[in-house]
Amino acid sequence: MKKNLTIAKLMMLVVMASLPFSMMAQEGKKKSRPAEKYWYIQADGGLSINHGDLANYTGGIWNDFNHFKMQAFQNWNAHFGVGYQFGKVVGLNLKGGYGLLSGHKHGQALVMNGTDTPVMYDLALDKTNYIEGNLNLTFNLFNLFNYNPRRVINLVPHIGIGGVYYKAGAVNQLIYNPDNNVDEAGDNGQLAAAAEKRELALTVPAGMEFTFNIAPKFDLFIDYTYLFTSKDNLDQVAKIKVDEDKHVINDKDMYSQLNLGLRVKFNNPCDIEKMARESKKITYRVNPDPLVADENGNVCFDVIVTIPGEYFEKQAVMNLKPYLAYKGGQIDIDPITFVGEKVKGEGDFRVNYKEGGEFTKHYCMPYQPEMENSELMGDPMFYVYDGKIYPTQDEIVKNTYFTTGATEKLADGVIYNKPTPPTPTPAPPTPTPVVEPTPDFIYYFDYNKSNILGNGRDVRERNKTARRLLKEKLTGDVKGVRIEGWASPEDRMGINNELSNDRANAAIADIKAQLKKNAKNYEYNGKGNGSDWNTFMKLVENSNIKDKDAILNNINKSSNKQQTIREMIDIYPQLEKEILPLIRRAEVYIEK
Repeated sequence: MKKNLTIAKLMMLVVMASLPFSMMAQEGKKKSRPAEKYWYIQADGGLSINHGDLANYTGGIWNDFNHFKMQAFQNWNAHFGVGYQFGKVVGLNLKGGYGLLSGHKHGQALVMNGTDTPVMYDLALDKTNYIEGNLNLTFNLFNLFNYNPRRVINLVPHIGIGGVYYKAGAVNQLIYNPDNNVDEAGDNGQLAAAAEKRELALTVPAGMEFTFNIAPKFDLFIDYTYLFTSKDNLDQVAKIKVDEDKHVINDKDMYSQLNLGLRVKFNNPCDIEKMARESKKITYRVNPDPLVADENGNVCFDVIVTIPGEYFEKQAVMNLKPYLAYKGGQIDIDPITFVGEKVKGEGDFRVNYKEGGEFTKHYCMPYQPEMENSELMGDPMFYVYDGKIYPTQDEIVKNTYFTTGATEKLADGVIYNKPTPPTPTPAPPTPTPVVEPTPDFIYYFDYNKSNILGNGRDVRERNKTARRLLKEKLTGDVKGVRIEGWASPEDRMGINNELSNDRANAAIADIKAQLKKNAKNYEYNGKGNGSDWNTFMKLVENSNIKDKDAILNNINKSSNKQQTIREMIDIYPQLEKEILPLIRRAEVYIEK
């Protein structure tokens, strides 16, 4: 064998030294995380190192590298590849590339391939260039003991089979140059010209890769690969070795590569560890807070959970376990299950990754004395969907891998006002009917817009009428103008509050533009009122939509009313055509 195969021993020492760290990394959970399977592409490049007959290494690779570093830096290679990770440990990749090899040799009797006559001792190889391809089987050693796709550092040995298509470079006699204190090779000492055609040899690549997980979809890696070839003429010469019978023995040529690379994974990572670390991004509200027992002895309340956008992983499940904690014990309450948008199983609520959402769960339970000095707490637990939804945290711990978020205090509890006998009260006077004021004119707007001109014909025509009415009515003794902005209720509260304000301000700006100089005679008071649920429900109730009662019933029962309206629009287009356009408005009241 060639010299310097001690690199294999070095690899084994690295593996043995790394095993204790991989064992220490185990978290001790009963269930391991489901394996991520994915395709990837990678590219790498770096140094080619010659281990053939024209490779000196009299003082080791590093000493030779320093002595011949100008030449060594010309020995480069680069690859591009594609691969697939089958699970926790085993993967497969196919890669191809191009490279150059050169080298020096001192103090070794050599022969040209195909001859037995020794040639000069000091020779140089001038750039053998090669095209190679190989298929490699990879093994993640750390994942043998504890699977963690987010581990920062991994150790991945690989072995494969392939081929190298090469064109051997010229072989030259080395000449010592005392002026530069280096060896030089020149054409005047050429022993063999560069090969005229390429040859093909089989290769067996074996090596080790250190990977650095810099992001869920990206790995940076350092790879050292040793390639054993089936031929001995990559450098056109062979060493003379003699056995006991004086026969000439020629070894096969070998070379290695030390490369830096980048891998891009086409996976769908479900980082529940990150969700657990950032669980405080989820906000909780309870209504009422503190909890109150009613006159019937029941404690009824809503738990309102707000999940931000771009937080909830698409394949993740979150189990929120609420409980009333008191000194000496706790009272468990039904957990709430949230599922990511790509989870096939059903939970209490489905969370869109980009938008997040606000979700309300209603509870009602009999009052117990222990509740009086208690706190309503919540424990979030996260796991990757594996084909089954686990309704309780005990089942999650028993059946699957999980992570836990921060325990949150949700509310204080419980105020219990014992019912007192009612005292007779005189009959109240008959109330005077309240007549709600009607607007003098109304501006209408397109969905999610606040421009007066609008995009649709209906909006433009209605606002032409509004402009005509404002010129007729804003005359004479007018104290001020009040504008009430509204938004249709299918979007979130935060969006609609801002949008309704924008519509009120747009109406004020248009009134001033239409009245011109006379606009300064009036005071303006505009405000946005957000989503107009009451008008929406009344318009649906008074409409001729066939299933209006079912629509109203579904919305009233829903814990996410905005989402329910959006779903109903797909089923009943009349909601979008006839109902919602009448709610996107700014009402103008003239105060005299």
